[in-house]
Amino acid sequence: MKREEFLKLAEKHQQGTATESEVKLIEKFYDNMQPHTSADEVEDLVSDEKGKQLFQAILGKLPTVKKTRPIWPIAKAAAAITLIFVMGITIKHLTDNRSTTVSTAMGEQIEIPLDDGSTVTLSENSSLTYPNQFGDKRDVSLTGRAFFDIQRDIERPFTVHTKSTVVKVLGTSFDVDANKTEATTVSVISGKVQVNPKGNPNAKVLLTKNQQVTSSSHLSSISTFEGQQPIAWTKLIVFNNTNLGEAAKLLENRFGLDIIFKSDALKEERITGKFKDETPANILKSISLLKGFSFEYQNTNTITISEK
Repeated sequence: MKREEFLKLAEKHQQGTATESEVKLIEKFYDNMQPHTSADEVEDLVSDEKGKQLFQAILGKLPTVKKTRPIWPIAKAAAAITLIFVMGITIKHLTDNRSTTVSTAMGEQIEIPLDDGSTVTLSENSSLTYPNQFGDKRDVSLTGRAFFDIQRDIERPFTVHTKSTVVKVLGTSFDVDANKTEATTVSVISGKVQVNPKGNPNAKVLLTKNQQVTSSSHLSSISTFEGQQPIAWTKLIVFNNTNLGEAAKLLENRFGLDIIFKSDALKEERITGKFKDETPANILKSISLLKGFSFEYQNTNTITISEK
């Protein structure tokens, strides 16, 4: 049986259109493959060395036959090995291409961990479709709004597809708001992001930190924003190699504070981390323990930061 024929048979089985005999055949080989369903084992299964081992194992289990018909055991073994190899490829192919769609209801947010270590915070009334396991590409589809915190991978850019726009990154954090039917707004919190309207592939723009653009059939002018305003809905604060001066401005904007540094040198200290649903006091306490400074509330809205 050729590989293409076996793939068609596997697809018919998956769709429920296979005949009774075809179902028995495909299920028999699924049963044979049960011990080899992990990715590593499947990779070993299709190697030359493993093929030789399987060939010898199958020969050893076949009954002894007369010398007048020596070809049948070998032919059966070869056919079995070929089909098992194809089955291994098929299982891996089907596994790699499985996808999941997560949807949120009104007032609901979900944090979704992805296969590559990236995370997505999905806003209310939104949905994200993504592969369970990324292959050569890292592509996801978004309806609604989400905040993406993406692991850097130069060989595999991360791509977000909305109805109107394609957003491509290597590794960064950004907000995508596709709640409007024909427009998508992209806001970059850190790193660089390429935005491209689907209806106008020649129109592309590269955004950097604190830049924002709206994409529909065309691109709007690039605008800027303060701190992390576009992701205030997530109740998430992200520091990515951010100096304390910038971090203080972010906390001031988010919580309506006035933060005063007793030392300008402290403003240049850099921090990386994520805080969700935390009070400014807890955030400053965590950072102070790491960077060795002290902070004090002068009143409800004024905080001073000084060296210990």
